Amino acid sequence: MNSLAEAIKAHDGEITPHLHVGWAVWDDLIARLQREEREGSSDCADEQLWTFLVACGYAIGGEQGIAELTRILTGSDQKSPASPKIWFEVLPIPPHKREGEGHLDLALGNIAVRARTGAGIGLEDVESPWICFCEMKWYADISVSVKYDVHRNQLARLVENALCFQHAGRYADKVYVTLVTPAAFRNARLKSRLYQYKFEEYKTDRTSLIADLEACILEKNEQPDWLYPSDLGQRVRSLSLRWATYDELFESLPRSQIAEELQRFWDQYGNYQGRE
Repeated sequence: MNSLAEAIKAHDGEITPHLHVGWAVWDDLIARLQREEREGSSDCADEQLWTFLVACGYAIGGEQGIAELTRILTGSDQKSPASPKIWFEVLPIPPHKREGEGHLDLALGNIAVRARTGAGIGLEDVESPWICFCEMKWYADISVSVKYDVHRNQLARLVENALCFQHAGRYADKVYVTLVTPAAFRNARLKSRLYQYKFEEYKTDRTSLIADLEACILEKNEQPDWLYPSDLGQRVRSLSLRWATYDELFESLPRSQIAEELQRFWDQYGNYQGRE
C-alpha cells in the first residue's frame, strides 16, 4: 500500500499545473505529511496540511476537478478562467497601510500572479471577473491579534481583502468569501468560536459588516493603480458569504490517481472531536 506522501510525489506532475503554491514550501508540506503518516495521531490538527491535501485532491482533476471545488465553495457553477488554478497560501495587496499582506489559505477564480512576486496576487484583467477567498479553520478560531487595531477581526479583514481585490481600480463582479471548518462547528447548536457569531452576523446584517469595516482606524492603502472602494455599501452587494466543510470536500473528491490514498488518510487521521 502506497503512502499518501508517496502518491502525491509520484503524481506531482499532474497536480502542480493546476495548483499554485505561494509562500508555503512544497517539500516542507510533504515532509509534514510523511511525519503524520509515520507517527501522527488519529486526530491530525494541522490545518494547513489538510488544506494542502484538499488542493491536491482537486487540482489533480484538472479543469473538472477545479470546477467541482468551485461548486462546493461558491454554491454554484462559475465561468472557468482561461487557465484554472487553485491558489494556495497567496498574498493579495492589503486594503490598509501598516497592515501586512493577508495570507489567503485558498482562493479560486480570475486571479493572476502580481509582477515580480511569487506569492503576490491580483485580479485577472478579464470581463466579468469572479473570485472566491477561503478562510480554513480546523480547531483554531479567527484571529483578533491585530497589532494596529485591537477591534479588527480576521473574518472582516478577509472580506475586506476580497471586496478590494482589483486590477487597476476594477473590482471583481462576483465575490465569494467561504469559511471552511469541520462539519461539527457548522452544525453545532452551541457556539464556541468567534467566527460562528461573526459569520451569522455578517450574513444576516450587512450593515454590521460595513460598520466593522468602516471602524478600522488604519489609513486606506491608496496607490496610483490601486483604489479603495468609494462606496462599501455598493461593494457588499457583490458579496456572497458561504460556509463549507472539510467533510464534504473529502466526500466529494474527484476520481484520480491519489483519491483512494486521500480518502484513506481522511478516514484514518481526520477524526476530530465531534466527527460523526
